[in-house]
Amino acid sequence: MNSDLKMCSEAKQMFFENTFCQIFHKTAMEYPDKIAVESESRSISYKELDEYSNFLASLLVGQGVQREEIVAIRSGREPETVIGILAVLKAGAAYIYIDESYPEVRRELMQQECQFRITLTKEYLDSLAWERKTKFFDRSRREDLAVMIYTSGSTSTPKGVMLEHRNIMASISNLDRLALDRDDKFCAFASFGFVASVYDVFSTLLVGGTLVIMPEYRRRNIGLITEFYKEKKVTVTFLPPHMAMKLMQYDDPSLKLRLLLVGSEPVRNLQPKNYRIINTYAASEMCGVITVYEIASSEKTYPIGTLNPTIKGYIVDEKGNLAEPGEEGELWLSGPQVCRGYYKRPDATGAQFMKNPFSIEKGYERVFKTRDIVCLMDDGNLKYISRKDNMFKIRGFRVEAGAVEAAILKCSPVKEVVVKAFEDDGGCNILCGYFAADEKIDVKELKSRLKNIIPYYMVPTALFQVERFPRNANNKIDRQALKAPAELNDHKRLEELY
Repeated sequence: MNSDLKMCSEAKQMFFENTFCQIFHKTAMEYPDKIAVESESRSISYKELDEYSNFLASLLVGQGVQREEIVAIRSGREPETVIGILAVLKAGAAYIYIDESYPEVRRELMQQECQFRITLTKEYLDSLAWERKTKFFDRSRREDLAVMIYTSGSTSTPKGVMLEHRNIMASISNLDRLALDRDDKFCAFASFGFVASVYDVFSTLLVGGTLVIMPEYRRRNIGLITEFYKEKKVTVTFLPPHMAMKLMQYDDPSLKLRLLLVGSEPVRNLQPKNYRIINTYAASEMCGVITVYEIASSEKTYPIGTLNPTIKGYIVDEKGNLAEPGEEGELWLSGPQVCRGYYKRPDATGAQFMKNPFSIEKGYERVFKTRDIVCLMDDGNLKYISRKDNMFKIRGFRVEAGAVEAAILKCSPVKEVVVKAFEDDGGCNILCGYFAADEKIDVKELKSRLKNIIPYYMVPTALFQVERFPRNANNKIDRQALKAPAELNDHKRLEELY
């Protein structure tokens, strides 16, 4: 795709008529010698990526790979993995990425559910007698399964999200919202098993940019991350909010960043820089980015922005009716980004996906119920409130964890906070708050401040300062790992101590 091409209706149409494989082949012919993918150790051009993936795709088909068969990729954070991804798609199959950092129990779950018979390991790929197959090989179809992404499992057992080729194309059709172009060097920070990687990989390779894969050992150290950005002259990157806050401390003129994407969790306390900062709201079930909001000021919290133009959203009350303007409700989404459902989980699919009760428009026949509570602000932006799973009954009142978290952020120099409710032996929900800050916080004083800005029943019975939060395989705060205090059944002592 020519990066100078304006995203007119005609240009947009190609996203809804082709698969990524078909458009990528044209991009590769346009920029044959340009670096497509690079890591710390090596790089490959567009022509090499296209021809090597042709070779591997034909090899897979020769080994009997069937349409929609799930092929595992376990070759690490190197260009070979991107060759593998493209080859699996060209073979008409679907890929699932196995991250070595995943706990063994998670890897076993994937194997048991998906029953993949072929795994593209680094050792296997290194053993091949690679050839440059110039003839374009492609069996991809828009309606076929393309990617299996497992949810983080932060509130339940991880589920395999089935993404089709058409979902990928619908997602990256909105890349003009970020103004990506062929001169960009987009850093692949997220795991290839995380939905953010789908957008990173396919949008970069579609416009003729360079995908720069950050090695695993750098991904949890902001100093090493920043070093990598400078060495590779990265212009675009995604970072989770807690890492983005650390990046704010660097004002190095040698950084070439022009765009920082943040998301996956509520975004707070960022500072305007000489590069754009975009808050993205995304979901695996929607194949990535759903909304964008440009951050232009330092605030405790930010809206999640406006929906992609190809998505229709509905804010729904507890009875499934459209909420009144300005009222909070669950966000339901429809459009070509809505995935097929959950792999081998008909009950879970039935609970989260349904026929659209608000529209019969073609392409919008189904809705995905996000379980996220939002409200529409007067300026047209969506405000994220809380997960539906993080709403509790406290002393007979409905309490949203997000509202309490926002209050704690508002009245203290706290950087990150999580509010949970634990049920005591008597069946009562006891509200507890966990927070991280750069300085020691007096929890008694913090409680006193909270009582002046929120109702008494929303003030946590106990507050705990932590050095850092536990994080799951997708780098999100692992709420399940935050355990109830030992004094849970002694409410008076709990309040006195914490």
